[in-house]
Amino acid sequence: MSEENVPLVPSGEEDRRTNEDSSNQSRTTLSRSQLIWSLLTILSTIIILTLIIVIPVVTRQSSPITQRIDCYPEAKSRFSNYSKEACLKRNCLFDETPRLNVTQCYLNPAYGYIFQEEVQTKTGIQIKLQRNQAIASMFPEPIDNVILNVQYYTNDILRFKLYDNNNQRYEVPIPLADSPGRPSSVQYEFTYSSKILPHNLFSFAVKRRTSQTVLFDTSLGGLMLNNQFLQIVTRLQSPHIYGFGENNHDTLKHNVYEQKTWGIFARDQSTNWEPNTNQYGSHPFYVLMEQIPNTDGIPSGHMHGVLLLNSNAMDYSFGSTPSLTIRTIGGILDFFIFLGPTPEQVIQQYTWLIGRSILPPYWSLGFQLSRWGYSNLNHMQTVIERNHNAGVPFDVQYADIDYMDSKKDFTIDPIHFRRINEYVSQLHQHGIRTIVILDPSMIDDKDNYAPTIEGIQEDVFISWDHKKKLIKGVCWPGNVFFPDFFTHQTQVWWSRWIKNFRQVNLTFDGLWIDMNEPASFNTNDPLPWNWMETNNSYTLKCPQNLFDDPPYRTKAAFRYDDKMNRSARLSDRTICMTALQGEINPTTDRPKYRHYDIHNLYGWSETRATWNALQLAINKRSLILSRSTFVGSGQWSSHWFGDNEATWHEMKRSLIMMIEFNWFGIPLSGADICGFDKLPSEEMCIRWMQLGAFYPFSRNHNNRKAFEQDPASWPASAVSIMISALRIRYTLLPYYYTLFYKAHTQGSTVIRPLFHEFPTDKTTLDIYLQFLIGPYIMIAPVTDDGARQVRLYIPSLHWYDYYTGSLIQAQQQFVIIEAPLETIPILLRGGAILPTQGYALNTKYSRTKPFGLIIVLNANGQAEGDLFYDDGESLDTIDSESYYYASFTWSSDN
Repeated sequence: MSEENVPLVPSGEEDRRTNEDSSNQSRTTLSRSQLIWSLLTILSTIIILTLIIVIPVVTRQSSPITQRIDCYPEAKSRFSNYSKEACLKRNCLFDETPRLNVTQCYLNPAYGYIFQEEVQTKTGIQIKLQRNQAIASMFPEPIDNVILNVQYYTNDILRFKLYDNNNQRYEVPIPLADSPGRPSSVQYEFTYSSKILPHNLFSFAVKRRTSQTVLFDTSLGGLMLNNQFLQIVTRLQSPHIYGFGENNHDTLKHNVYEQKTWGIFARDQSTNWEPNTNQYGSHPFYVLMEQIPNTDGIPSGHMHGVLLLNSNAMDYSFGSTPSLTIRTIGGILDFFIFLGPTPEQVIQQYTWLIGRSILPPYWSLGFQLSRWGYSNLNHMQTVIERNHNAGVPFDVQYADIDYMDSKKDFTIDPIHFRRINEYVSQLHQHGIRTIVILDPSMIDDKDNYAPTIEGIQEDVFISWDHKKKLIKGVCWPGNVFFPDFFTHQTQVWWSRWIKNFRQVNLTFDGLWIDMNEPASFNTNDPLPWNWMETNNSYTLKCPQNLFDDPPYRTKAAFRYDDKMNRSARLSDRTICMTALQGEINPTTDRPKYRHYDIHNLYGWSETRATWNALQLAINKRSLILSRSTFVGSGQWSSHWFGDNEATWHEMKRSLIMMIEFNWFGIPLSGADICGFDKLPSEEMCIRWMQLGAFYPFSRNHNNRKAFEQDPASWPASAVSIMISALRIRYTLLPYYYTLFYKAHTQGSTVIRPLFHEFPTDKTTLDIYLQFLIGPYIMIAPVTDDGARQVRLYIPSLHWYDYYTGSLIQAQQQFVIIEAPLETIPILLRGGAILPTQGYALNTKYSRTKPFGLIIVLNANGQAEGDLFYDDGESLDTIDSESYYYASFTWSSDN
């Protein structure tokens, strides 16, 4: 049979043969049972025989307690009204005997969908399903007729969608790379069955074609589609699962045996808000390191990734099977599976689909200074000058909302920052760039504030439902309106104001877009927290409805019930979910989207509009720093991890988030060095500056309530240590820049965990307190108070100490490395050639310095590396081939 005639998916006939085989086995078993029963008939009564007949039926309907599908995930909240009666009201089963880590209220195993028909399509297959209506649904408005559409997207990417066959539903409106057509050599198989689950319920699986490793498997049941509740459950091939964001995870690898639930919903919540919480962005993407069957979790070296392309509020839970349950409250279930098989290949496939990350301007890889709390321009100048005089290298100075007139966008404080534009021009002459902050919301001033006046005239703000009454929230300047970046007129308005502001008022080099979840202070509460600053007691109150108060609130809401001492709502700290957005749909004469569906896309939509505006305003590569991100945001922006605290715990968390955001396709990311909130000790800030010197996005920033913590604010001995770490960063910038070039063109990671390079080493799967920059540099920061040593894992032969060049005599074992206060341990991998460039106080001057190469030989006396270099700021250097690229090799034999 020729290659093109090999069925990519088992046909219905093949599936029936599989089912017939199963039936034959069942008939064999039945024949033996009949023999036994004949004997029992002689020895027993009719009653006993009846009992024997009933027992198999009951067993088939029962679910093993470790495989129950939770019907009441919010049960731990005291505002959930959890009880036996509430469980039964959801048409679920209730276990009268509560046991530790055993689900008490669980889904009837007979709930699910029944196979109806398979149809071959040009790109795959389409399967019609019908809900088993003998079992009532947990929530209202079940979707009875479902289509499962399977698309062979590429040889290594499979897409499947579950949606309503009778009604069109919301789908995420972001651009994706188009499928090139039905592939000829797929690396996966899609199979389905109606015999694995009870009551002939439908289930399906996705496997690797060569190894038959199962990557996605719904045979546990739990598939459910309702108007406002969609759920899918998959077995996990191994417990080595990572990703999902944006959450404050405390370990890189999820502990499936803790059976935790996490929310995904963009919200103005800092990383220190409390454990097990969601933050600013939404990234429903995970990766899983596969294991060798019948071993104790030994990795096979293969990894796959899974994206749920859904922008509604959702949560995800782990089971000890191991299993994963994903619940969302709108849209459709639209999945992509990326087969890798190597970790880097998975991320390359993912970023190909969602959009490759930006090639940042070279200067954005330099160290950056920021603070919320510069009292005036003289204060900012003092900080800059003392760091310059101390020899601290830095490239970027930020201006937070301090520079604004009463915290209003596109304004300058006429008293305290009157000469800021003149000063920015002076900084630019010395190679220091300026980034200023913009918030999306506009003050409710219809008389004097031109952006709002013009915005109302041009219909750019989000309004209540289909009416023209604007939704009004609360942010820094007081009462505010929210631009709808999904409309063309808003994008034009936004671009015009950015361009004019830069031309007339302040010649910035990049924009920092904050508060774009969107944030609205104390929505649904009596007072905004800053009411004394603004003399404003108004807060947005969202009426009770099925969008702000859906039948299932998700962990993104009910996690905060106890803290808020009430039933938390999706609209808390943001705007009402009922709001309509987008262009007018000519069929309905209403905007296309509801905020309920596209809330998680608000920051994404502002980022895209800001990117387009900056191209017109600057016509060079710029930098956008966005707080709220979504799938694909990395093609326009960088990201910082928001309002962290000056704690060792938060320092550790930043390592996890840095790796996760490389997976999410936003490699230019990092935390506020030394912490945004609270007071770091001198030792903590030293250690954090050492770590932050290797963040892809390296910025020291803190808030107005804390003491200043820029490097030069510390004693001379501390400054010297911080400078020494930054000198190493600046020396290695050509290596970093080459990695960003590869991320931009190939989709690979800049920062990666050890298991990306050593995927068959089980020990590496749990390591996150040491990380790799590309494949060749290992950083092992000190993240504990008072520590002067680090325990780090050496995964292979030929790692060398960066400072001394001495070989680390270890392989696949932990070693103790000395780490006095002035040193951050750095190791170089044998076989590497690393491009370097001379050090200077910023990249304007370092780019004039000579290049160098660090050659680190492997066991065979060989090494290789490369260098990408261009002017660092032109928009089209790659397309126009206006760059230099070199590959280096070394062989001791030649």
